[in-house]
Amino acid sequence: IRNFRRHWHEMVPHAYEGSVAIMIGLIESGHDVTMLTNFAADTLAEARKRFDFLNRPRGVTVSGDIRQIKPDRAIYDHHVAAFGLEPSATLFIDDSQKNVDGAKAAGWQSVLFTDAKTLRADLERLGIKV
Repeated sequence: IRNFRRHWHEMVPHAYEGSVAIMIGLIESGHDVTMLTNFAADTLAEARKRFDFLNRPRGVTVSGDIRQIKPDRAIYDHHVAAFGLEPSATLFIDDSQKNVDGAKAAGWQSVLFTDAKTLRADLERLGIKV
Protein backbone atom coordinates (compact mmCIF):
# COMPACT_ATOMS: atom_id res chain seq x y z
CA ILE A 1 0.00 0.00 0.00
CA ARG A 2 2.80 2.43 0.85
CA ASN A 3 4.44 1.74 -2.50
CA PHE A 4 1.15 2.42 -4.30
CA ARG A 5 0.71 5.68 -2.39
CA ARG A 6 4.20 6.83 -3.35
CA HIS A 7 3.77 5.94 -7.03
CA TRP A 8 0.03 6.26 -7.77
CA HIS A 9 0.67 9.26 -10.04
CA GLU A 10 2.63 7.01 -12.41
CA MET A 11 -0.60 5.08 -12.98
CA VAL A 12 -2.40 8.35 -13.82
CA PRO A 13 0.21 10.23 -15.86
CA HIS A 14 -2.21 12.59 -17.62
CA ALA A 15 -5.80 13.73 -17.83
CA TYR A 16 -8.15 12.42 -20.51
CA GLU A 17 -8.77 15.67 -22.35
CA GLY A 18 -12.07 14.64 -23.93
CA SER A 19 -13.52 13.87 -20.52
CA VAL A 20 -12.11 17.05 -19.00
CA ALA A 21 -13.66 19.10 -21.82
CA ILE A 22 -17.06 17.55 -21.10
CA MET A 23 -16.84 18.30 -17.38
CA ILE A 24 -15.74 21.89 -17.96
CA GLY A 25 -18.43 22.32 -20.60
CA LEU A 26 -21.08 21.13 -18.15
CA ILE A 27 -19.87 23.53 -15.47
CA GLU A 28 -19.60 26.46 -17.88
CA SER A 29 -23.11 25.83 -19.20
CA GLY A 30 -24.49 26.09 -15.67
CA HIS A 31 -24.77 22.48 -14.56
CA ASP A 32 -24.07 21.76 -10.91
CA VAL A 33 -21.13 19.36 -10.95
CA THR A 34 -19.96 17.60 -7.80
CA MET A 35 -17.61 14.66 -7.39
CA LEU A 36 -17.94 11.41 -5.46
CA THR A 37 -14.68 9.53 -5.20
CA ASN A 38 -13.08 6.53 -3.57
CA PHE A 39 -9.74 8.40 -3.65
CA ALA A 40 -8.01 8.88 -0.32
CA ALA A 41 -8.11 12.51 0.83
CA ASP A 42 -4.33 12.99 0.57
CA THR A 43 -4.18 11.41 -2.88
CA LEU A 44 -7.03 13.63 -4.08
CA ALA A 45 -5.25 16.70 -2.70
CA GLU A 46 -2.16 15.77 -4.69
CA ALA A 47 -4.24 15.08 -7.80
CA ARG A 48 -5.91 18.49 -7.46
CA LYS A 49 -2.47 20.13 -7.48
CA ARG A 50 -1.51 18.22 -10.64
CA PHE A 51 -4.85 18.52 -12.44
CA ASP A 52 -6.48 21.91 -11.94
CA PHE A 53 -9.76 20.80 -13.53
CA LEU A 54 -10.42 18.74 -10.37
CA ASN A 55 -10.89 22.05 -8.55
CA ARG A 56 -13.73 23.17 -10.83
CA PRO A 57 -16.69 21.19 -9.42
CA ARG A 58 -18.70 22.71 -6.56
CA GLY A 59 -17.45 20.10 -4.12
CA VAL A 60 -16.44 16.52 -3.50
CA THR A 61 -17.31 13.64 -1.21
CA VAL A 62 -14.19 11.62 -0.41
CA SER A 63 -14.92 8.10 0.75
CA GLY A 64 -11.98 8.01 3.14
CA ASP A 65 -13.20 11.15 4.91
CA ILE A 66 -16.63 9.71 5.63
CA ARG A 67 -15.64 6.04 5.94
CA GLN A 68 -18.05 4.93 3.26
CA ILE A 69 -17.24 3.59 -0.18
CA LYS A 70 -18.93 3.20 -3.55
CA PRO A 71 -21.04 1.23 -4.32
CA ASP A 72 -22.53 1.15 -0.78
CA ARG A 73 -25.86 2.98 -0.62
CA ALA A 74 -24.76 5.12 2.33
CA ILE A 75 -22.20 7.08 0.32
CA TYR A 76 -24.77 8.11 -2.31
CA ASP A 77 -27.22 9.15 0.42
CA HIS A 78 -24.47 11.11 2.17
CA HIS A 79 -23.51 12.90 -1.05
CA VAL A 80 -27.02 14.08 -1.90
CA ALA A 81 -27.55 15.27 1.68
CA ALA A 82 -24.20 17.07 1.79
CA PHE A 83 -24.82 18.94 -1.46
CA GLY A 84 -28.61 19.37 -1.31
CA LEU A 85 -29.21 17.22 -4.38
CA GLU A 86 -32.39 15.45 -5.46
CA PRO A 87 -31.42 11.84 -6.29
CA SER A 88 -33.80 11.51 -9.25
CA ALA A 89 -32.39 14.74 -10.74
CA THR A 90 -28.77 13.72 -10.15
CA LEU A 91 -26.72 12.10 -12.90
CA PHE A 92 -23.90 9.81 -11.80
CA ILE A 93 -21.11 8.99 -14.26
CA ASP A 94 -18.59 6.29 -13.38
CA ASP A 95 -16.37 3.76 -15.13
CA SER A 96 -17.41 0.94 -12.79
CA GLN A 97 -20.66 -0.90 -13.47
CA LYS A 98 -20.93 -1.76 -9.75
CA ASN A 99 -20.82 1.92 -8.86
CA VAL A 100 -23.33 2.82 -11.58
CA ASP A 101 -25.66 0.12 -10.26
CA GLY A 102 -25.18 1.42 -6.70
CA ALA A 103 -26.19 4.92 -7.76
CA LYS A 104 -29.24 3.59 -9.61
CA ALA A 105 -30.27 1.67 -6.48
CA ALA A 106 -30.05 4.98 -4.58
CA GLY A 107 -32.46 6.57 -7.08
CA TRP A 108 -29.92 8.44 -9.19
CA GLN A 109 -29.78 8.55 -12.96
CA SER A 110 -26.56 6.82 -13.98
CA VAL A 111 -24.41 6.13 -17.00
CA LEU A 112 -21.39 3.90 -17.40
CA PHE A 113 -18.39 5.85 -18.67
CA THR A 114 -16.43 4.09 -21.41
CA ASP A 115 -15.05 7.02 -23.43
CA ALA A 116 -15.73 10.70 -24.05
CA LYS A 117 -17.56 10.15 -27.36
CA THR A 118 -20.00 7.70 -25.78
CA LEU A 119 -20.50 9.99 -22.79
CA ARG A 120 -21.41 12.89 -25.07
CA ALA A 121 -23.99 10.65 -26.76
CA ASP A 122 -25.34 9.51 -23.37
CA LEU A 123 -25.67 13.12 -22.22
CA GLU A 124 -27.41 14.10 -25.44
CA ARG A 125 -29.81 11.16 -25.06
CA LEU A 126 -30.65 12.53 -21.59
CA GLY A 127 -31.22 16.01 -23.00
CA ILE A 128 -28.04 17.46 -21.53
CA LYS A 129 -26.13 19.76 -23.85
CA VAL A 130 -22.40 20.25 -23.37
